Amino acid sequence: MKTTKYLLMILAVGVFALVGCSKSDKQDKTARVPGRVDLSQMQEQFPSPTPEIAACLDKIRFNCRYRTFDAAQAELDKLVAMPNLTEPQKKAVNEVIEQVKAAVAAGTGRQTQ
Repeated sequence: MKTTKYLLMILAVGVFALVGCSKSDKQDKTARVPGRVDLSQMQEQFPSPTPEIAACLDKIRFNCRYRTFDAAQAELDKLVAMPNLTEPQKKAVNEVIEQVKAAVAAGTGRQTQ
């Protein structure tokens, strides 16, 4: 009985160790994909946006999802020009702008019609 208990505890520890290790590897791989635009940092900077900012963020998410980066770039330019943004918000938007430019340079986008 005691032997079974110890074996189950060792097995559980081993499973938890393997699950914890594989999580960070998957996140690192997705961050390195060329042409990928990560909007998570920008979304964290806008926890409760005004209706105007929320509309811009929705359009940016939509355009990045469907890889129409020229339309996303226009919305990002409009967003970064808003006077009521804080410095961390501007920094997050500028990082997304750089990711969009890299995606355009990699040729992963679609042309809008």
